[in-house]
Parts: sequence; C-alpha cells; structure tokens
Amino acid sequence: MDRLVTPAFAPEELKRLLKTELPTLEGSCSVRHILTDSRSLVSPQDTLFVAIPTESGDGHRYVAQLYERGVRSFVIERLPDEARRGEWQANWFVVPSSVKALQQIAALHRARFPRLETVGITGSNGKTVVKEFLYQLLHPTLHIIRSPRSYNSQIGVPLSVLGIEASDELGLFEAGISKPHEMKALRDVIQPTIGVFTYLGSAHQENFASLEEKLREKIQLFTHCHALVYGEDSIEVSKMMQATFPEARHLTWSRMNPKATLYLQQSVAEGDRTHLSCIIHGERHQIVIPFTDAAYIEDCLCAITVASLVAPELISDPLPWATLRPVEMRLEVKNGVSGNTLINDAYSCDLQSLSIALDFLRRRASATAARPVVLLSDIEGSGLSDEELYSEVASLLRGYEVSDLIAVGKHITEHAHLFTGIRVTPFPTTDALLHSEALRTITGSCILIKGARRFAFEQVYRRLSTQEHQTVLDIDLSAVVHNLNYYRSLLPPNHPLVCMIKADGYGIGAFELARTLQEHRVEYLAVAVADEGRELREKGIRTHLMIMNPEVASAETLFTHHLEPEVYSFELLSGLREQAVRLGVRDFPIHIKVDSGMHRLGFALEEMEQLGQLLSVCPELRVSTIFSHLATADEPEKSEYVHQQYATFMTASDQLTAALGYRPQRHILNTAGIECYAEYALDMARLGIGLYGFSPTGRREVEPIARFTTVVLQVKTLQPGQYVGYGCMGQVNRPSRIAVIPVGYADGFSRRLSRRAYSVSVRGVLCPTLGNVCMDACMIDVTDVPGVEVGDQVTLFGSEDLPLAGVAEVCGTIPYEILTSISSRVQRRYWRE
Repeated sequence: MDRLVTPAFAPEELKRLLKTELPTLEGSCSVRHILTDSRSLVSPQDTLFVAIPTESGDGHRYVAQLYERGVRSFVIERLPDEARRGEWQANWFVVPSSVKALQQIAALHRARFPRLETVGITGSNGKTVVKEFLYQLLHPTLHIIRSPRSYNSQIGVPLSVLGIEASDELGLFEAGISKPHEMKALRDVIQPTIGVFTYLGSAHQENFASLEEKLREKIQLFTHCHALVYGEDSIEVSKMMQATFPEARHLTWSRMNPKATLYLQQSVAEGDRTHLSCIIHGERHQIVIPFTDAAYIEDCLCAITVASLVAPELISDPLPWATLRPVEMRLEVKNGVSGNTLINDAYSCDLQSLSIALDFLRRRASATAARPVVLLSDIEGSGLSDEELYSEVASLLRGYEVSDLIAVGKHITEHAHLFTGIRVTPFPTTDALLHSEALRTITGSCILIKGARRFAFEQVYRRLSTQEHQTVLDIDLSAVVHNLNYYRSLLPPNHPLVCMIKADGYGIGAFELARTLQEHRVEYLAVAVADEGRELREKGIRTHLMIMNPEVASAETLFTHHLEPEVYSFELLSGLREQAVRLGVRDFPIHIKVDSGMHRLGFALEEMEQLGQLLSVCPELRVSTIFSHLATADEPEKSEYVHQQYATFMTASDQLTAALGYRPQRHILNTAGIECYAEYALDMARLGIGLYGFSPTGRREVEPIARFTTVVLQVKTLQPGQYVGYGCMGQVNRPSRIAVIPVGYADGFSRRLSRRAYSVSVRGVLCPTLGNVCMDACMIDVTDVPGVEVGDQVTLFGSEDLPLAGVAEVCGTIPYEILTSISSRVQRRYWRE
C-alpha cells in the first residue's frame, strides 16, 4: 500500500527517529509517500519504501527494482551489496525490524496531532462494523479519518494512522491482535483517547492460554483513554475493565442492568427492521434500525453508546439510524459487457477509499493491459473546498495512470478543468449517463465504479453486467491470497510454486484467479489443455503456463503462445519434436512427468536411460522441470508409500539429469504433500485444492473461498398430505410453507441433494430440500423460518454451517467435483478486501 503523509518527513528527521547511522542523501526529497507494497508505487522521488519480511515473502526482494524506478529512501533490515559497495546512493535506514520502524514513524505522525480525539476499537468480532456504523452516523457533521476497510494488523494500523491530516476532527481506528505482546505497539501508534471493546469471543484464541489472557492483552489498547465503551453483560469484560481502569469514565450497554449507560428494555423485529426501546443516560428513546440480524443489533448498541458520548444529539434524531446500511468491506469484481471487467466499490466514496480502489484498478488493468476507466460521482463530506478536493482527485487519477474519467454530479463536472491530461466525460446526473451512449462505447476496459449512495450507481453496474441470474457463486480473492501465503509459509522462503487453475480454475474462474496469482508473483500456473492456456494468453496473462494434458495436435498452439507442455510419453515427445523441427523452434521448455507409483501418466524409472538419450540430442526441446505426483500424501497410514515414491522419483530424476548434462528443477509435492512432507520441497511445489479453501488434512488455517447463493422466488402454503415436485416424491406431514428457489442440477446443485438429503440456509436457519431437485429449480421447507419473503437470500454452501465438504459428503464425492460442476450460467462475482 502507498500512504500519502501530510506534513512530510525530512530524511534527517527519520534518521534521528530510527537511530540509524548511515548518512542521508544530500538534496533528497522529503518523504510524502510511505510504501509497503512495491506494486503500489506512485511517486518515486518522495517515496519511502519499508521492506517488510513476512512468512510468505520479503520486501527486500524488490529494493533493486524500486531503486531502478527512482525510489531513494528505504527502511531495510539488511543493506544491499550495491549500497555497501557505494554503487547505489540513497537514504538507507537500516533497522532491526522494519515493522517496528513503520510503527515508530506512524506514532511520530500521530503525535503531530495531540488534540485529535481518537477512538480505538478492539474485540474479537464487530470492530469493522462498529467503526463503519460510527462513520456513517458522524461523517455528515465531522471530518473523520478511519482505518481503511479492516486494516487492523501490526502493519495495517500504522498505515491507517499515517493518513491523519490537520483537517481531521475525529479518528476511528481498529486494532486486532492474534498473539501476546502485540497490542502495546498498536496502542502507541493509535494513541486512543476513547476505547471501545466490542465483543470477547474465540477468534485468534489458538495463541492464548485462556480468554482472560487474550482479554488482558486486548485492553492494553486503553491505557491512556479518558472514556471506555463496552458491553456490561459480558461479566469477564466488565470486571476486568472496572478493575484495570478505575479512573476512566465507563459507558456501557446492557439488556439486564437498568443503570447501564444504554439499557435495552425491548427489541422487536418487524420485517427487515428492529425497534429498540432504550433508556440512554436516564432518558427513554425509540430507535429503529434497518437490521434484524443479532450481530448487527449488538454492533448497533455499541455504536449508539459511543454516539451518546461523542455526538449526543444523534440519539434523538431518527433519520441517521434508519438509514444505516450494511457494511460491505469488499471490492466486487465481475465480467461486464463488451469484454469489460467491472470493479464495483460501493463501500464508500471518499479520498481515502478512492486511493485504495485506484491501486486495485491499476493492478487489475495492468495484469492484462486493459484500459483503466473510472466512473466517479461527487465526493461528499471531505471537509475540503471543491477546488482542493478535485485537485487531489485529479492528482490521484494521474498517479495511478488513469486517462479516462466518467464524472457524474454537479461539483465534479464543474471542476473538470482540474483533470488535465485526463479525458473527462461529464454528466450532471446518473440518469443522464444512463440515457447517453457513453457506456456502450467502452470496450475491453477495466472499469472502477465508485459513487456516493445517492447517485444509485447500482443501475450503471447492472447496465454494464453480463449476467443477472440471481444464483451466484461468490469468490473471495482475499481468501485465495491468504491460502496462497499460508502454503508459502509451510515451504522454504521464496520457494517457487505452481498453482493449479485447470478446469476453469476448478469452476471458480481461471482468468480472475490467474490475474490474482500473477499479481502475487506466482512463478507458474497450470491448466489441463492448450485451449485453456491460449485463452489466458489472449486475455493478457504473462506468467509461465504449464499444460498438464497436452496433445500433439495442439503443438502449434503451444509454441505460438509459449505454453509449456508436460511430456509423459515417448509418443508425445516424438510428436512435439517433429512439430518443433517443422516450425523452427529451439530450446522450448517442457516438463517431464515421472511415474513414481501413481500409475497414471508418466515415464517409468526403467525408461529414464532411453529418455535421456533422446533428449540429449534434441535441441528443439529443453527440460525445465522433472516432476511426479504423490498418490497418498493425505493418508498418514500410507506414509511409507510416499517415501517409496520419493525415492523412486529421486533415482529417476538423477538418472535423467546425468544424461541431460544440465540440472532441471524438480518437484513432487501437491497440496497434501506441502502440508505433510515439506522436507521433500525440492525446487518447486504444486498447489491445488488448498488454494481453493479445502485442506486435505483438515488444516484450520485454510479459508474457504467460495459461497454459492440464490434467492427465494415464491413462497407457498401447503396442508398435511400434499405433495411437492415431480413424481410426488415429496410430501408434507404438517401445515407447511415451502419456498421455490431458482437453482437446479443444470446449475450444479446435484439431484443427489433431493428429498431432505441436504439443507440450505435461509435467515440463518437450515431448511431441507423437498421432493426432487429439478433442472432449474428446487423446493425447500421454510416452515420454521419466520417471515420468509420473495427475494430473501438462500445460502447453498460456503457458510460456517454449510461447508463445501458437507455438500461433497452428501453427494458421495469430493469437493473438486462440486466446484467444477457449477454451471457457466451461474454468475461469478469476485470480492477483494
């Protein structure tokens, strides 16, 4: 991430702060941009790059690249050899810990604003929702700086705090921890004056001996707060807060204690709203919130209690509470018409979130050389004059290499002259845009859609979308990245990976996965056939592509699009060589498959001598890697077979390497192998189903990435004895309400899930299927779910109570089959934190 800092840091100031010894570069610029991700570089001359080593990567790998691009200030843990020899001249701040240095810089920046009232929010759950509810309530009257999305980690918190400006009147910052001794550093960065504790639960409990130990660590955030807000009904939280901070002002919410700051007398759900009858600071209030979900209600009680302290006038105003909207913390990505990719960021419309969205747009567009286009409305509540605001917006667009802007709204269009170097298409209203030809002329572009709520850009989003079918497969790209980094952490540092995205990315969508994995510098992607590889190349994917099941007939496609084939037989090798000779190809990379015991594809051990002789006189083809596949890596009781396969593979690869006269890379580990046999990492490893959120050995660290949902089409009432569906295969034995949902076996919702074999989730309640699943529809029993209406969301799998593995178990198959069976007519939506 690139964080713009105002005022800037002078190099000498950073040298004193970080206590570093090397001289600063004479005449160098002051630091205005703090960069932790090399891909987000905007302004090299005044950027400070903080090189952070993590379990899955190391920022020091990109120092040379950034130096070449003009960056001249670096926080590093080890000095590059070029700098030591005097070949590179820069501000080198060598520190024991880059993360600690980043935190020190942020703490210094926070100290520049001693009068800023700052709310520090922690807890096991609800931090982001409470923060965003407070922002929605307060930003019309206060200029607020807040954590972007869920930036609450040891790195995310300092990046958030570095965004504080002199015009800010209130700060809202989350602080999350996952192990002991982390909160003190975040406290020193945020320096909160008001502390908020949301909820104590089991999240991140694995590194703490008890809930009490975790609670004690979390509340270190509040050491210097003059006021504390928390739920009094949590006895552990209440006792520890009172005992630890007796001098602070305590504001609590409760359903049991009438003496609490907020006492909830009654909570009544009515449709999609909840009526709260409260006594707040001794006065009765009726507050209506547009939620019925228990977690959202609890988060609202917390937000109301905080508001009673910082903006008590809001408590008597019904409008802000009634207009609260659900918190969506993700960027949504999906395919659009005319070859466009749509990035929908309806989460917020302010300068802070615009910068993050533009960074994502640039990466997404550059991955495939697409034209970046921004659709932006007026930005409201910035605290800046229009001249200052849109000058800053124009600077951001230019910094992120955007040359096309569709501007909607009175203020942004009146200041179109500020967007020099950018082609601006102005419209006074969203309706005027929709009635124009502008949207029809955009092709092959990556379009960021970002607008204030009143501009209703969802109409534009629908107009540009390719699919409207309400049965949807949602894919969390942040979870994909998390899983990638988790498996990287199990391997040696910077260990190369081959990521499997065959069968259209296991049904998830190969192109979006390829873009994400390419962005995160995966060395190889692998697909099954040449057609899959060609399609990715035509869409701009540049990463090495391995073809696992090539055919001789596809040789020209392989060579033309630089698709590297797996070679598993003499027939395939001979055919590829003949085509390479015909086309004048030399040194084309291939990957030799060894059959070490799987007995599927591959050369046997006894064939290595003959194979080596043929390849040693074949200048057309060059062996890039030698590999094999483990048959039983996920079965501990068959570990001996794994060791046997490994030994066979090593013997085979040694024989082939000796014959070749050069050393190809070797790999044998699949997902289960990475989990259980990391000592066999060799030169590369292959990541398959683990990337998609399923651990073969049940690792909890792996996150699910896909959620399959649909909606209720119709609700009917049936009497006892009435039948449901084809063949009258479903019968109700009580007065029942059934819902019809638009998903069937043609969508990938298997017929094996019929007749109560499986349940889906409606409003958090599991509802069994009734009768047989049809081609395009299914019936479910919603008798036990109060108030089900047409349009209600139905979760088919992907929630905590409906994991993908559960569907596979009912169907008597494996998760691979479930994912790959989901039809192309099901809309794919991609999300990114």
